[in-house]
Amino acid sequence: MSRIELKGMNRKELEDFAVSSGLEPFRGRQIFRWIYQNGAPSFDIMTDLSKQIRSGLSKKARIGNLKLIKKLDSLDGSGKFLFGLNDGLQIESVLIPEKNRVTLCVSSQAGCAVGCRFCATGRMGFMRNLDSGEIVDQLLQVQRFSERKISNIVFMGMGEPTLNLKGVIKACEIMGDDYGPSLAQKKITISTVGIIHGLRKFVKNVHRLGLAISLHSADEEIRKKIIPAADKNSLKEILSLAKLYTERTGRRVYFEYLLLGGLTDSIADAKKLVKAIHGIPCKINLIKYNPVDGLPFKEPKEEDVEKFKEYLYPRTYAVIIRESRGADIKGACGQLAVMPNTK
Repeated sequence: MSRIELKGMNRKELEDFAVSSGLEPFRGRQIFRWIYQNGAPSFDIMTDLSKQIRSGLSKKARIGNLKLIKKLDSLDGSGKFLFGLNDGLQIESVLIPEKNRVTLCVSSQAGCAVGCRFCATGRMGFMRNLDSGEIVDQLLQVQRFSERKISNIVFMGMGEPTLNLKGVIKACEIMGDDYGPSLAQKKITISTVGIIHGLRKFVKNVHRLGLAISLHSADEEIRKKIIPAADKNSLKEILSLAKLYTERTGRRVYFEYLLLGGLTDSIADAKKLVKAIHGIPCKINLIKYNPVDGLPFKEPKEEDVEKFKEYLYPRTYAVIIRESRGADIKGACGQLAVMPNTK
């Protein structure tokens, strides 16, 4: 008989599991704390459980752990982690230490079904969704290597989070639990390229999770060329849902805008962006394209980046140029893919 996987269960589910195992509900809370707050890889170190209880649990259940295959350190202090899943698939996560925060960029899928033309992950294709345990475990495993507590989570790694919304939301619930990592919802950001049915479901939940939408262009035809999913997910409806999110949460939405040299970085493009997001409380993150081997896109010129930013502000609420981190280890935006030569 196969053992029950506990990593990925929320606190209520672990309390129910404890009761079904002939234990008191508080034992489930103890197990939850050991797994998610202390990062326990097995029952052996759960010292507030008797040896008899631990022995019984180990026969019935297991605590799965991602396998760290490779870790790469960037000159800028960030780090990229290649993890192996139980079925042999692989995912990547990126740790980004900053002065006032430590951010972990996590994956929600193995590969990605969206297939953005500029993205290395998109070239992998889609393998499967990650379950909630595999998502949370990225935080637990990477925390072991971080000198400071990870304070922020961004779902900007491999995959499209709104195509795995059930697993993503449950993982966020676990990460926010006071018995676990205890991350505030406002410190967790879901990033989407704009898949209408998933985005609509996310917005209607009216939680306090952050929302980042990858616009990359305010021109519908250009979006369709670089984001295949844009053909069936209109910019007008995406922006309507973005505004609804700000009304329901009282929070700004983040718009991610990729500056592709000669394609999305002109003043004409900036004017279209200003017009498109008018009236939506937001913050714009300008991202300079990070080259991906084999793709035809170019980095923007620095002067074009500055001109683009100068046109946007003060015509928009807030604008920053997001500096790429981990580009030297292919850990920056759009560069994540299964690393070669991992033996």
